[in-house]
Amino acid sequence: MTAPVNARGLSWGVSTLGCAELRLPHICKLLSEFRLRELEMRAVDGRIDLPQWAWDAGWPPYRAAALLAKHDIRLRVADSSFKLVGNDVKSRAELLTFCNWADSWGARYVRAFGGGTWGQALTEADYEQAAQTVTWWQQERRQRGWRVELLLETHDGFSASGPCRNLLARLHEPIGIIWDAHHTWRLGGESPRESWSQLSQWIRHVHVKDSIAKPSARHPYTYVLPGDGEMPLGQIVELLTEHQFAGAISLEWERLWHPYLPPLREALTQLEAQPWFVTSVKAVNEHQSPAIAR
Repeated sequence: MTAPVNARGLSWGVSTLGCAELRLPHICKLLSEFRLRELEMRAVDGRIDLPQWAWDAGWPPYRAAALLAKHDIRLRVADSSFKLVGNDVKSRAELLTFCNWADSWGARYVRAFGGGTWGQALTEADYEQAAQTVTWWQQERRQRGWRVELLLETHDGFSASGPCRNLLARLHEPIGIIWDAHHTWRLGGESPRESWSQLSQWIRHVHVKDSIAKPSARHPYTYVLPGDGEMPLGQIVELLTEHQFAGAISLEWERLWHPYLPPLREALTQLEAQPWFVTSVKAVNEHQSPAIAR
């Protein structure tokens, strides 16, 4: 039986992986056109070095805030390339620079990878380094007075709930999770409900995408338009609706890494035609600001 939609509905957005070639104003216009409020920044103007890009392109925090407010968009997540396993002094300094920029822009979260490689078991030393790194970052955050929080994505060696829980058990202060539902399902072999039951109390943000079991240039699967593949996306949306998930859901359209994918606009057009998507956002759109109505 389909769960009822909660009064607020689910809040959707996109990762800029799908439109990395666009400038920030064009990205905001695209989100507004599709009535999406949540922005996840990974690349802009073809660059992923976001703090330096913001400086070079002339985007101080006040100017960025005005643009986002104009389109009623929230910067939910800023995606770093930092890894909890295998980091060093240089990469830690880069993370601090990234977090300082993200906090100044009002981002709610910064994404970090766990590190490691899926299929190769993480060692005791790997878990110890990851736990020590999280503790180090939490101390830095308090000392610097940042509001932004660090999230661990279910990616790399942490593509299933088991490794994530193993790390969490070692922490005095937990780290939040970005649930890449495709990774835990396709790589981790977990059903959406299994992953949710193991990680839900720490999940703050969700990535969705779709694929088929056909090898591509970089993976043993091929990404396809949402709804055209084997991923149980409807089950994921129903699960999040059932539990009144208060975070955001990003369509992570990985066109920057996989140029065989069509433009993001095509993916968003397909997304908004899916019955489970329409149902999940109905309550939101009924109360949407006229400034971003299509």
